[in-house]
Amino acid sequence: MSQVTVVTAALDAVMVEFEARIDAGINAEVIALQQCLAQCEQVLELVPSYRCLMVYYNPLKHREADMRELIAWALAQPVATERQQQQLRRIEVCYDPQLGLDLAAVAAQTKLTLEQVIALHCEPEYLVYTLGFAPGFAYLGDVPEPLRLPRLATPRQQVPALSVAIAQQQTAIYPQTSPGGWLVLGRALELPQLAAGDRVRFVPISWAQYQQRLAP
Repeated sequence: MSQVTVVTAALDAVMVEFEARIDAGINAEVIALQQCLAQCEQVLELVPSYRCLMVYYNPLKHREADMRELIAWALAQPVATERQQQQLRRIEVCYDPQLGLDLAAVAAQTKLTLEQVIALHCEPEYLVYTLGFAPGFAYLGDVPEPLRLPRLATPRQQVPALSVAIAQQQTAIYPQTSPGGWLVLGRALELPQLAAGDRVRFVPISWAQYQQRLAP
């Protein structure tokens, strides 16, 4: 168990903070705590992130001290040694340069070929750490070390919907057209509904396959 701090977040909420880093083990502790507290009638709502869990309660019925005791109890409960395997989503992605707006730039910065960049990005089975930024925007990790590049210095005003992009150790699919500064490698055919704890595998398809699948 990593170091945990509970802080007051609002009149009706406390924040449980784990170690300040993106790590699958820490995120598993967040999800385990969420699953335990979800069974408690004192809790109104739970909002997980990479390393934190926001716990909402009714202050007319429960004191913050009571919630802190409940959280301490939940943290002391035994959990499985391995994270429960949830949904594995296979998402088809076209990495053609016409769609991968930053694919060539990523290849140049990493001194890899386009094919190597694509192969590296498709190699992991990514974990859905959390959802945020926009409805349906899932933060996935971990991107292979050679592809961990910073965001664009100047974000784009519009990133096309379903763009698959990277930033440092994270990757994501833009659910709708929106501003963004992540490096775009390709475009997904579709975006399934994802939840924290799910797994994602990217499957590369050609430009011809992409066009064919889009055809009515």
